Amino acid sequence: MPIERTATDDPPEAKHNAYAEAADPSRYRVADAMLFACSEHGEACVLCITAGKNGRKGRTAAVGATLFWLTCPNLNAIVARLEGHRCIQEVSKAMAQHVCLCDWHVQSHDFYTSRAKELLSPAQWSFFEAHFLSQEQPFMRKYGNAAVSHAADMKCLHALVAQTLAGVANPVGSITVNYILLQHQLISEAAEIGKAELLDDDQKRCHMRATLDSTALFSSFMSAFLGAVRELRCRDWQGLHDIHFNVPLPDGSLWRKAAVQYMWRVDSQLAALLPDLCARALTVLCALEGKPPRRHKKRRIN
Repeated sequence: MPIERTATDDPPEAKHNAYAEAADPSRYRVADAMLFACSEHGEACVLCITAGKNGRKGRTAAVGATLFWLTCPNLNAIVARLEGHRCIQEVSKAMAQHVCLCDWHVQSHDFYTSRAKELLSPAQWSFFEAHFLSQEQPFMRKYGNAAVSHAADMKCLHALVAQTLAGVANPVGSITVNYILLQHQLISEAAEIGKAELLDDDQKRCHMRATLDSTALFSSFMSAFLGAVRELRCRDWQGLHDIHFNVPLPDGSLWRKAAVQYMWRVDSQLAALLPDLCARALTVLCALEGKPPRRHKKRRIN
């Protein structure tokens, strides 16, 4: 039977709440720092420590396994478009075929953990370590900014792009960002072709969609990237500074050539891009959709 209490009894002792000790509820889903800027929105990637799902439905906010978040609508939209074209599955296939890519992905989790320890307070790190890095409870283990359950798993390009923009190396985020830059390059070249050949906007968009809105080009880009690493005998993907390689284009494409030459950008070069990454993502979206993307009034982290 439950113990009856009277008005004169001392209040019950508060239960230990690791969530409350590690996170400030007033900071739930509030950005703690800007990590990557964009000219249109001010911030493209932020650190948000208390965006964990444990804070939902009135529960106390908690330190989340995902610390870095994309907040630029243009980047979010273009990455969502890539996910919609099953590019996550293409990455998984590439990782199964190329052991080096899988190894780099797994190694990147250590970079993420090290950066998390630098950014979190002692109490937050203690919570993070106990809940997401536990060796005693492997079912709770989370890897990388995407918070996957197994080190080689692939999930959420948004999280991996955010990790790259936050300055925490990971190959899939770097591949995705560079692929967006390739799309922008091809659209710029297509604009020049359209001027020379007097193609109307519908014709250009139809040609571009046939190439850019497919997983085939993304897959070709990954293969070309991995081939460049292999040929140069680089230790990892971070050694491709200002390296050019050819990306095959499909037969009959708007560009009327077998391949496009692309110059790889390392993560440290991304912040200095002009126009910036956000603006280039918007150019790609407008070219493919024929109009600027719809802006949602509701914007929040997680």
